[in-house]
Amino acid sequence: MPALRLIPDINVLLSGLTGTVGPARELFLAAQRFDVLFVLADEHFVELQRVLTYPQVLALGGGISAAEAFGLATGLYRVAQVVSPLQRYDWPSCPDPKDWYLLDLLITSGADAIVSKDAHLLRVKNKLGVPVYEPKELVRLGII
Repeated sequence: MPALRLIPDINVLLSGLTGTVGPARELFLAAQRFDVLFVLADEHFVELQRVLTYPQVLALGGGISAAEAFGLATGLYRVAQVVSPLQRYDWPSCPDPKDWYLLDLLITSGADAIVSKDAHLLRVKNKLGVPVYEPKELVRLGII
């Protein structure tokens, strides 16, 4: 059976990259084992480049250096399919335009689901039937 193709949002990625335990970390470890495949867009890396300069982000997981953060971000290329360019859509049911690229990526790539704890995206799941799961749901379902 082919690995599930999952689109993690930035917060899930950061939790998985910097954490030592928890569902987001389990998801990241599953991607490293190729049990799941991360599907990412250029926007993921632009956002990571921006947030990995924030002191509060570098303090996550007990603290990481900027060089370690860069290494973690570049390591994502090894465990991910990067899709570019994205077909752009309007998502009036999702009130946060910063999340639209995740929905665009889902449609463009044909990925299986988005992984997020974002309330806007979780509401879109209910409104539009878009597959959005919290990391803890993936654990409960036995996916990771």
